[in-house]
Amino acid sequence: MTTGDKVACASSADEACPTAGTRNDAADHVDAGAGRVNRLADDLAALEGQGRALLSIEGLWCPSCAAATERLLRDTPGVHDARVSFIGSAALLRWDPDRTTLAALAAAVRRLGYRLAPPDNRRTTAERLDGEIRALSVRLTVAAFFGVWTMLFSLLIYLGVGEHSGGAVGWWLALASVSFALPAILFAGRPILVAGWRTLRTGVPGMDTLVGLGVLAAAGLSTWQLVRGVEHVYADTAVMLVVLLTVGRLLEARALRRAAATIDALHARLPEVATRLDADGATETVAAESVRIGERIRVAAGERVPLDGRLSRGETRIDRAVMTGESRPAAARVGDTVLAGSVNLERGIVIEVTAVIGEREIDRIGEQVMETVRARPGTQRLADRVARWIAPIAIGLAALTVLIGQLAGLPIEDTLLRATSVLVVACPCAVSIAVPIAYVSLAGRAADQGVLFRDAGTLERLAGVDRLYLDKTGTLTAGHPAVSEVHIHRPLPAAIPDDPATLLHLAAAAEGDVAHVVAQALREAADSTVTPLDARREDAGVVAEHPEHGQLLVGSTRFLERYGVLARGNQSGDAMQVELAIGDRHVATFMLDDPLRPSAVATVNALGAAGIDCAILSGDRESSAIRVARAVGIPTDRVIADCLPEDKADVLRASRGRTAFVGDGANDALALAVADVGIAVSNANRTAAMAAGVVLREEGIDGVRRAVEIARHGRYAMRQNVAFALVYNAFGLSLAAIGMIPPVLAAAAMAASSVTVILNAARHGRGPTPDRAQQARA
Repeated sequence: MTTGDKVACASSADEACPTAGTRNDAADHVDAGAGRVNRLADDLAALEGQGRALLSIEGLWCPSCAAATERLLRDTPGVHDARVSFIGSAALLRWDPDRTTLAALAAAVRRLGYRLAPPDNRRTTAERLDGEIRALSVRLTVAAFFGVWTMLFSLLIYLGVGEHSGGAVGWWLALASVSFALPAILFAGRPILVAGWRTLRTGVPGMDTLVGLGVLAAAGLSTWQLVRGVEHVYADTAVMLVVLLTVGRLLEARALRRAAATIDALHARLPEVATRLDADGATETVAAESVRIGERIRVAAGERVPLDGRLSRGETRIDRAVMTGESRPAAARVGDTVLAGSVNLERGIVIEVTAVIGEREIDRIGEQVMETVRARPGTQRLADRVARWIAPIAIGLAALTVLIGQLAGLPIEDTLLRATSVLVVACPCAVSIAVPIAYVSLAGRAADQGVLFRDAGTLERLAGVDRLYLDKTGTLTAGHPAVSEVHIHRPLPAAIPDDPATLLHLAAAAEGDVAHVVAQALREAADSTVTPLDARREDAGVVAEHPEHGQLLVGSTRFLERYGVLARGNQSGDAMQVELAIGDRHVATFMLDDPLRPSAVATVNALGAAGIDCAILSGDRESSAIRVARAVGIPTDRVIADCLPEDKADVLRASRGRTAFVGDGANDALALAVADVGIAVSNANRTAAMAAGVVLREEGIDGVRRAVEIARHGRYAMRQNVAFALVYNAFGLSLAAIGMIPPVLAAAAMAASSVTVILNAARHGRGPTPDRAQQARA
């Protein structure tokens, strides 16, 4: 990997020191802060000439925060490109070192209220979400506790307790209501107010902007009323806005946390190990990360290669599907390069290591995937898209209401009351809480059917996919060999059974119970309990003794010829061949091929009927890819084969419309990250699963169809909620502007609309889940 390809990381130490209790403590904090700033300057100076860096951004509260930061960076002179991801909390920057510096960009981000920092590889997504959930839970608890008291005192005012009691009782009740609301607004609502201001000043207002304006308007009007000695305050409205938006954020964070934990558990793996050879030929099993370049490792037949290297002893065939997508095993001889992730199929080999952990080809792909995933900008979610264009309308209408009221000679109290009602009505809290609830319900329903969505943005994007690319090996096909044909070389002597099932049973018994793909394929094809025979495994095959038929040879044609057996009827084509000899007679050839998944044809047909064009994007040979395309019903002009990982990514970038990619191998990981929606099948490589937005938990690709159906159902539910919220806003804003809806009634109507869309979202989330028989019929 060249220096230009590597992702540069910078650290930031522009964090404000907490207030110290003593002068000495404060001085220590200042000194520490200065030291961190100096270290940051040193880090930035080392990166200035590269013009590219992947940085973490700390302090992002919402997708609109990420959008605001991205706009700020893009608008900075000298910046060629900036991509900010809310989910990844990262920014990928490309800039002209002659026109700007990283120090200047860090300062600009710091003025916006966020911090640049190096990617924190020690914290997983689940750990980061745990911290966010804890913070949201604390804020919600505080808001709910003080909100209950705020509502209680407000209710007493609405019931006329102050008026009936006489004197200043009503004013004191109003003061108590505002006093209890302040902790909820200042503590629980602080992130909302800060995010609203930051996004507004950068020109990308979102949900936080609208809610923040409503909270400030209600709190400000309440304070003004108290100063004037009036008991009618609207602190309960401000608290309700804070609580509703915080609940929505907490629900979504919990859903993201569950998805992250489930996917990590599905793809957890043991530490990689290697069998190292010393100078005397003795072997030792060690952690792969402890092996150094130039050392030799032994890889037995059936094992996965742990490190990149050069074959120094032995000849074999290598399954490179996970790295190249090629289904047919490749011959490997002394001097050939063998990549980590490949499977040694035939015999034990010795490899001289040329790349250690972190420098392997699979690690290089992983770095590209991590860069793409962390810097991938999330789709602006539905609620924020609605808020984006409602915000200027609400602000303009509130200002216009004040202006018209003053020109019409209305009292300033009535004018401000109408303007506050406009801002409260404009808050689409119904959407802010209904969209997360819809996602939680739909994601749970999808998980019951073996489909895991990482986030709500993925679900929204999948609903709009119109072209789906499928990898071939391991996706449309099973990804492992299976016996497809048995060729018996007749005529056979009378003592040798002329029956494919019996011959398969003999070959499987000779292979025994070893963990080898060929042995597993023969055992599965034998379809009966196989008792292993006493056998001796050699480099290219196995020799076994059968009590009735004598010597059995199972292996390649060269292996048979080594024992003086003349091989007959040699086949050609894509299939792997395994030969069986009984005594000195070559009796059968077993053709092993990568079979189609049982659900492949039905899934492709169902997706086509749903208006999604399917195509094959594979690293395998064109002839093999075309054969599979014809089998599943994909036109041959939609087959793109012989692709390297970068080629797949380029095809997806050049595709028009919204694309999805389904894959399983490390060679698919970059394509899974680049596609609008990446879908990893159940047996996917860990790197591929990390890059995907959707992970199928069950065997087969029928989950792709189910995922699309659920996503489209969810989009329909969300659009229903948005339509209802917009109708509410249209009527509410009009009535609030002319003074027919006071803030209290506006808040009540907002709560009613929130309950309505929540029930609608829950109704869609509880939609019927088809049972397995229904799925099979579909």
